Amino acid sequence: MDACFPLPVDPLDGCEPRPRAHLLATLRRIDGWGPLAWREVLGAWRLGAAVLLLEEPEAGTGGGEAGDSQADATLVIEHGLGEDDADATADWVQRQAIACLWDLPALAPLSPQTIRPGSTVRATNACFALPPAADGTPRLCLRARLALPFTGMCIDPAPLRRLAAAAETFAASLARPGPALRRHRLCVRRSRALRAALPLHGLCAFLASGSLIARTADGAPLPGARPLTVPPRLRRTIDLGPLGRVAGLGIPLGVTALAGAPYHGKSTLLRAVLAGADDHPPGDGRELVVADLSAAPLQAEDGRRVKDQDVSGFFPALPGQDPLRFTSARSSGATGMAATVLQAVAAGCRLLLVDEDTAASNFLVLDQPMRRLLGAAADGTTTLLECLPALARRGVSAVVVAGSSAAAFPCADRVLLLESWRLRDATRAARSLSGARHGGCALPIPGRHLVDQPDRLLGPRHFLQVDTREPERPRLLLPHGIEAVDLRRCGWDLDPALARGAAQAAAWCCRLAAGGCDLDELRSRWARHACQHGAPGLDPFHTGFAALPPWQLVVAVLERLSVPAMTCRPPVLPPAPAAP
Repeated sequence: MDACFPLPVDPLDGCEPRPRAHLLATLRRIDGWGPLAWREVLGAWRLGAAVLLLEEPEAGTGGGEAGDSQADATLVIEHGLGEDDADATADWVQRQAIACLWDLPALAPLSPQTIRPGSTVRATNACFALPPAADGTPRLCLRARLALPFTGMCIDPAPLRRLAAAAETFAASLARPGPALRRHRLCVRRSRALRAALPLHGLCAFLASGSLIARTADGAPLPGARPLTVPPRLRRTIDLGPLGRVAGLGIPLGVTALAGAPYHGKSTLLRAVLAGADDHPPGDGRELVVADLSAAPLQAEDGRRVKDQDVSGFFPALPGQDPLRFTSARSSGATGMAATVLQAVAAGCRLLLVDEDTAASNFLVLDQPMRRLLGAAADGTTTLLECLPALARRGVSAVVVAGSSAAAFPCADRVLLLESWRLRDATRAARSLSGARHGGCALPIPGRHLVDQPDRLLGPRHFLQVDTREPERPRLLLPHGIEAVDLRRCGWDLDPALARGAAQAAAWCCRLAAGGCDLDELRSRWARHACQHGAPGLDPFHTGFAALPPWQLVVAVLERLSVPAMTCRPPVLPPAPAAP
């Protein structure tokens, strides 16, 4: 492996675990000592089927300087759960660790910090598979950051003794798979099989009948929400072979408009489609809601950064700007959204999700009276709705929420109407009201290129420090200073782990681009890198907690930072040296 791409380190590499009895004796000895005595417990300790590794946090990663009263705890467990469905297994084990280990009342003084899985099943570096032990036994790595407790100014070792006992018990509980883990694995397996079947059935998304798609602010099912019902005319059934048959709403490739009065479920259905790019655990209510993995939400982002973007396909003339190379530190809602569309498609997006409530209305549609009023200023301007049919012919589908204007109907292949959360096909009625179908305006999609130094974000190190106390505005410590990336209106639901993972992935993509790379090629390179190293590859030295992000979110970070440089033109390579 090239030195620029270090393998994720094995936490126990070079460590010789000491016996549990030695740990307990050390804790008894330092009881009541001053803070520096906590260093006596640093190192690896054998706890039955597990090894507990305690280390000082890396300076500058949120754990303070050496001698601070925090420790990074890594629990490496030799388990009997098998190596199948590694992501699902790690997610289930992390959920069990939260309930049966880190959240134990007896461990409250340690204030364990880790990733707390929610309504999605994501690969993270808080719990992941390690290479098997020497005898072939599968291993899992669990990580948390601990506060080392004091009574007054004296060490209180009792909580750490309780952690050792709880960790040994938890490791022993993973000796064999039980029914709960089998359900978890089956749930993720069915979700992925259903998503893989979408292209075979000409679909870009699927929502199973009975799904609970209405959510609370924290992502839980909304109490009392009506399960999704699909009328026979819209119902599709997909046979997953040994995994069973699934009936529900299939959203075909092409352009789909969701119509309805306010609060009847349009935006909720759209958000469910976006959530379908993730897997969900049993009991979430969206276990069989799936969508194309490349789905990208589109929103107006008044003030977003745009770097050297050709927007001439939408706006052939812009006052004071060259539309072929539009650059702005604070773009308007319309130009910013246009850049988002073009960048998403250039990065491989095959499903655009648009809600008129959060879109730039003057970018979605310009009616004829407004065009006449604007006169020459609007000449040649093409709206997004006018381009959707042509994009669909190129393999980029769209789902559009339309509740105040019928402008989307002539551009849509089908119109679904929601009335009190109930679906019906309203395509024929919509056509009778809106007239003939719009053939669509051709939209050139200029390629995007990352053209910058490989270490533009990482610098000389192999990890990126990211402050995610405000996940929608993560602050990155870059070689040229601290920079916040504004993701508040990028359309993604962000938590600290996902925001950190997206920033770290963007940094690694700079190295993968090797100074200059087309975004489509970079997507392939990143997919190979992520498949090989998983979430631990985001932070090879395990300095913080991160989740593996979707590719389109990584692109959103790359495009919104001041660096790396992005362009619509391939880099100009220096001439090859003359042959001697």
